[in-house]
Amino acid sequence: MYKKILIVGASSDMGLSLLNHMDLSDFIVGAHCYQGRRRLDNFIKSNSNTENFKIIEKNLENQKNSHSLVKEFVKWSGGIDILVQLNGNVSSTVHWDKLKEYDWKKDIAVNLGAPFFVAQKVFQYMKKKGGKIILMSTASAKHGGGNRTMGYGISKAGVEALTKGLAREGAKHNILVNAIAPGLIDTRFHKRLGRTTHDMKKRVKLSRLKRFGQPKEIAAIINCIISEEVNFITGEIISISGGDWI
Repeated sequence: MYKKILIVGASSDMGLSLLNHMDLSDFIVGAHCYQGRRRLDNFIKSNSNTENFKIIEKNLENQKNSHSLVKEFVKWSGGIDILVQLNGNVSSTVHWDKLKEYDWKKDIAVNLGAPFFVAQKVFQYMKKKGGKIILMSTASAKHGGGNRTMGYGISKAGVEALTKGLAREGAKHNILVNAIAPGLIDTRFHKRLGRTTHDMKKRVKLSRLKRFGQPKEIAAIINCIISEEVNFITGEIISISGGDWI
C-alpha cells in the first residue's frame, strides 16, 4: 500500500536529499516548490521510479494558497498520510533594528504562517485515519536566532510552539506531530544569506564536532520518523546540531 506524502519545500537541499533517501516505490509523492521547479524536473529525469510523483508550484504566503496546496495534492493522490514541511525564508539580513515591516511580515508568513495553514488543512483529512506531520524549526530558535536573522529565528520558535499544540490536538486522532531543528547544515541557505567561505570556516570552528552537518543526515532522521516502525514519538523538537549548544 502506497503512503501518500506531501513534501513542502521539496526543491530545497534537504528536500532533494529526502527524496533521494526515500524508496519512492513505497510512496505517492507531492513535491511542492515555489522557485525550484528546475531542480525537481532534473530529479525526475535522473530517477526512473517517479510515476507516482507530482510537482506542485505554489507561493504559500497566505492561507488560501496553503489550503489550495493540500487540496490539490489530496485530489490527485486520494488522501494524505504524511506531511513534511521543509520550506523557509530570510527576506533580509540587515541587523534586526533595521528590518523593514514588509520583510518581517514575509518571514513570519513563510516560516510560521505556511506551516500553520498547511497543517490546518491537513488535519481535516488526517482526522479520519491518522497520519504524521514533521515541521522544520532551527536549533537557534531556542536562543533567539541571530541578530541579522531574528525574524527567521522568532518564526521558527513559533513553529516549535505550533508543534506542541498540534501534537496535543492530534493525539486523539492518531496524528503524530514532531519538528526537526537543524543546526549548521551544509546547504545553499548560507550562501543566500551572504555568508562567505571565510565566514563559514569561522563558524564551523564553534561546532563541537568541528564540521557541517549534511542534508542527508537530516533526511535520514526524517525517513526514520515517517517509517511504519516509529509510532510513539509526538510533540518533540529533535535537534540535529552536532552539539552546537552544549
